[in-house]
Amino acid sequence: MAQLRVMLPVVVLSAFFNNGPLVSMVVPSVHGWAQRNGHPPSQLMMPVAFASTLGGTITIIGSAANLMAQDRARMLQPPIELGFFELTPVALPLTAIGLAYMVLAAPRLLPNNKGGLQSSAPSRVSLELNLGGDGAQVSLVELSEVETSSMGSVGIDPRIYRMFFVIRSRSPLVGKSALEVGLPRMADVIDLRRRGTPQPDAVNLPLCAGDILKLAATAEGIAKLRKSFDGLEPAVHKEIAMLGAQRRYRRMAEAVVSSDSCLLQGSLAEQQQYLLQKAGTVILAVRRTETQVQAVEEEGGSRLCPGDVLLVEAFTERILPIRDFALVKLVEGSKPPRRGRRQDRLRGAFCLLGFVFVIAMNGLDLAPLAPAVIALNILCCFAKVMDWQEAASAVNGGVMITIAASFGVSAAITNTGAATALATSLVDVGVRFGHVGVLCMVYAGTAILTNIISNTATCVLMVPIAMRVAKQLREGGDDESTAVTERSLLLLIIFAANAAFATPLGSACNMLVVEAGNYHFMDFVKFGGPLQVVMMISTCLVLLYGA
Repeated sequence: MAQLRVMLPVVVLSAFFNNGPLVSMVVPSVHGWAQRNGHPPSQLMMPVAFASTLGGTITIIGSAANLMAQDRARMLQPPIELGFFELTPVALPLTAIGLAYMVLAAPRLLPNNKGGLQSSAPSRVSLELNLGGDGAQVSLVELSEVETSSMGSVGIDPRIYRMFFVIRSRSPLVGKSALEVGLPRMADVIDLRRRGTPQPDAVNLPLCAGDILKLAATAEGIAKLRKSFDGLEPAVHKEIAMLGAQRRYRRMAEAVVSSDSCLLQGSLAEQQQYLLQKAGTVILAVRRTETQVQAVEEEGGSRLCPGDVLLVEAFTERILPIRDFALVKLVEGSKPPRRGRRQDRLRGAFCLLGFVFVIAMNGLDLAPLAPAVIALNILCCFAKVMDWQEAASAVNGGVMITIAASFGVSAAITNTGAATALATSLVDVGVRFGHVGVLCMVYAGTAILTNIISNTATCVLMVPIAMRVAKQLREGGDDESTAVTERSLLLLIIFAANAAFATPLGSACNMLVVEAGNYHFMDFVKFGGPLQVVMMISTCLVLLYGA
């Protein structure tokens, strides 16, 4: 039932949030939850993407395709109005059918790819730095653990850092063991220190506020750890706090110490302060080769060497120009989590209340949706929830151009008579099997398009064809022609245009989970193809007999 646990909240949220951004936010959390609880991510990622698609059909704002179809419907003669919950009576049973299919079919049809970090057992060198956390003072803590045989050892990832984390008092980890919360599935748990004293059985001992955990993970894994566990913070959190509150401008980075760097002079603790003051940068961990380890041990000091790789948190515009580093690489997805502070809770409440207010205003026909959402975005920028660049980059220019171009293609299809010809063909083939056959033919044509091009472009192209099909059925004088109306065909186009299940190409949600689930093209065909057929039959029957 792991699939159902992750799909239900996604379905509810996707009814009110755009699918693409929602899935991009949910995927890291689901991936972390899967690793913590021993579930293969490949068993969950595709169901999450498909659940967001199904949930996106519950309300008119759940999908860009819904809004596009609503706009096109208003341009028809006579116009067709689609209310905020117009899709809900049809979408709810269809969503239940889709979820039931995925719960039953996922264990059998989805691959069982078990991802995660490889275990490693690198040796160590101690570097001196004063750290503390929640009342527990640690006078001598190993800031970094460095592997001495990573370049030539089989099964050891040369990118692994060993890093200390502190358990803050607000953390939900307090009172639970590392094994219980799934930490060993995301990183190697090397050591646990309580009030400076190493504790036995670090994996199974319940954690307390102020405990220091030593974990081994890649830079990307460390970024995921920080986002997955609230209150699990780097042990140098006091130094990080000195960087100030502008966390949205900071990233983690891997920086290679150059041979002529000023960082080669003095102890590591002194260089920590130097970087903090000069470049707004905090050293989180250090990685070095076996030769460098031996050189430092012979000198009996704790200092940096040429070629050391530092894992740091820094302001991007300040660390990139530093000449002390021969190479700087930003860690993808490493923006520090913005939580734990009073302003974080206020911003979260502001976003939630603002979103509810916009939905209520639109649902009560007191304000158009587009201006209300734009106004909310502007207010979010002023409230520092995001900056203007992040807001602008969220707009997908390629998708917008595709949608704009599809209007011209749609007009050409209508004016040249292609819509009439295609509608005639669909009716001629489908009418042999009754009205269910006609609906299935229209659904199939729409589903084929939406698995190749975007769902919004598909709506623009297929709405005029669907209206022509309804007209031909009405002109045919069939006694049951009233069962297939313009409205029912418009709803059919909406549901079919959203149903991009058979390939990863037709939906941004599908593309977002390909890497996270380690999927191949045929995985979508194998799992999503049957779902496509199930949803086609279910949609046609519900619209014909249930709507």
